[in-house]
Amino acid sequence: MVNNGETGNLAEAWNKCGAVLFDFDGVLADSEPFFRKSWNAALKPYGHSIPPEDYWLYWSSLGEGLEGEIRRHELKNIDVDQAASSQRKIYEGYCRRGDIPLFPQVPELLARLSSEEEKLTRSFCIASNTPSWIVKEILQHSHANVPSLVGGEGLRKKPAPDIFLLAASKLGVLPSDTLVFEDSWKGIRAAAEGGFQSVLVLNDLNRGLDIKSKYSINGIGTILALLDTTDRN
Repeated sequence: MVNNGETGNLAEAWNKCGAVLFDFDGVLADSEPFFRKSWNAALKPYGHSIPPEDYWLYWSSLGEGLEGEIRRHELKNIDVDQAASSQRKIYEGYCRRGDIPLFPQVPELLARLSSEEEKLTRSFCIASNTPSWIVKEILQHSHANVPSLVGGEGLRKKPAPDIFLLAASKLGVLPSDTLVFEDSWKGIRAAAEGGFQSVLVLNDLNRGLDIKSKYSINGIGTILALLDTTDRN
């Protein structure tokens, strides 16, 4: 089960926070199915494939990756470096062709958060394990604003808090004054390790997983509703 937070409490936290950080994959971009597709293409020469449920849990949420897959299935014949290189090239091809969509309402959300009026209230940043150039590529193909962002290059990946801590430092805010929007266990754990408040963003892939966060929302449309409430106040 998922531990759902209360929208009322989240509204209060939203109004008090000085900044918000967004994970990218699974929160703003509907990219996780493409990660799975690229890994399955890379592993096909080895006669192995990853079922959807396994990918959402072990890869996307827990972040175990190929090493975890090899360990769980006792795979012996996979060239890890070659498979990773192949997956990366395939996924980058999806990005360059503009195949990977943003979730509905994300361009509107980024535009509103980037407005001069909203900047006076709170700053925001995308903070992702994914390299920053890929995040930019996906945003630009969808004609969305490219905000401040921190990618995973050169940093420990989530569940380590490094990416969130660098993003908060970049914005000049304290973790305790920052809301983190995440869809995975590793992201929620990274937020907790860094001293951030977290909001679990539910989607079709994580809804049945055991991910606990103080707050949860059903997609980013809830954030637009929070912005509307703030505007009326």
